[in-house]
Amino acid sequence: MISSEMTLDQARLESVKSGLIGASVVGFVSMTVMLGAVAVELSLPIPGSILGWVVNLAVAIASGFFFGVTYRYIVRQDDNLHLGGGAVGAFALVRSLAQIEATWDDTFTFIPWLLVTGESFLWFVSARYALDFAISRQWIEPVD
Repeated sequence: MISSEMTLDQARLESVKSGLIGASVVGFVSMTVMLGAVAVELSLPIPGSILGWVVNLAVAIASGFFFGVTYRYIVRQDDNLHLGGGAVGAFALVRSLAQIEATWDDTFTFIPWLLVTGESFLWFVSARYALDFAISRQWIEPVD
């Protein structure tokens, strides 16, 4: 629930700020991972065209935005450490399991799946700690 001191418009602005932090961090981490995967030739699904890179970056930014908005509401002002970890785990597993399902071809390829899952966790863990930092600096007001 929104505190009596915060208007609905202020609450929405705080959510947008959270989303923008999440989008920025996940977008940056995504591009860093994709460029790193190309440099060291990892078995990640790397796009083969500029359009593919743009789509991947757009998905990362959108995912980060939605994570940021959701994370602010999940953690609130609670000291339960499991809430933040649960949010990261839920977002990372949904993303990675969807990618595994989409690339399923009746062959067991453990290493690429492990890398995709690790990338997903890296995205959302990075966003979580950036959001926790922003909340601790009072750049974002948490939900009561």
